[in-house]
Amino acid sequence: DPAGTRSAHVENYLKKHARHKHLVFLLNKVDLVPPWITRRWVKILSRSYPTIAFHAHVEKPFGKGALINLLQQFAKLHQEKQQ
Repeated sequence: DPAGTRSAHVENYLKKHARHKHLVFLLNKVDLVPPWITRRWVKILSRSYPTIAFHAHVEKPFGKGALINLLQQFAKLHQEKQQ
């Protein structure tokens, strides 16, 4: 249950005091649960923040490209704001 590991304190702090920071949910080890559960949690958590399902594996990684793409978008966003 990913909702059980969320920290309302951290989320509220970031909203109020660190608006320049980005919060991303990363669901790790998604290979350990059925795909329909992963899809449901991604849908639920995506309502609040960007959410990526991730499975680190040497031969069959899942979500690696999405995570790298999101981080590159954040980097580009910060570069544009600094100019």
